[in-house]
Amino acid sequence: MKKIVVFAPHPDDELIGAGGSILKWMDEGYETHIIYISDGRAGYTYERKNKNLIENEETNVSEEELAQIRMNEIDKIIKFLEIPKNNIHKFKIPDQKVREFMQSGIEQSKKIIKDADRLVIPSNNNPHVDHQATFDIATKAAKELNLQHNEFYVYAVYLNIKAPKNHKIKIDIKNYNKKVYEALQLYKSQRFIKTVKAAFENKKKQKWEHFGVFSLRDLGKFYNF
Repeated sequence: MKKIVVFAPHPDDELIGAGGSILKWMDEGYETHIIYISDGRAGYTYERKNKNLIENEETNVSEEELAQIRMNEIDKIIKFLEIPKNNIHKFKIPDQKVREFMQSGIEQSKKIIKDADRLVIPSNNNPHVDHQATFDIATKAAKELNLQHNEFYVYAVYLNIKAPKNHKIKIDIKNYNKKVYEALQLYKSQRFIKTVKAAFENKKKQKWEHFGVFSLRDLGKFYNF
């Protein structure tokens, strides 16, 4: 059985970036794991500064409280999607500070990806600091393990993948988008963020998920890898 490991910088990135594909891979018999890098604690703080937060009583929580809410949401989602608990890995690195914990992230990742066949990761040259740090964690861990025969599926949240046609793939998720949308609704804490709420709605009608496909020898040769 082939093993796929999906890296999510924050809880919900796994579904926005690759949710339909995750369900399809599971149906195809792949052993699918998800690494949640950060705890999402800074979501309201960050979006409040950018005026993207819909303020109400539920957003009046501390960062520590939000982190716990988001970790609990993961549990509900993996139960809904029927992903085995042993395949879920929460690193709980503070949101917006992933780069400060790079070495810890690399060491934890190596234990999970050492026998993986495919890594699904956010793109390089990413404007979000945690997404970029997650890319760096995943690729550095792979380099240290010398995973020369692995596939890297690179996804982009709010971005388009820049790569030649022979390094792109699109996956038909028409049979899965409804379930992904229903799962996203279980991230109730995120419905108060305007941009995220819009991304959730877009997922409901999305027919394809797009990835850049690379190998370790391609690292540094392409804009998004």
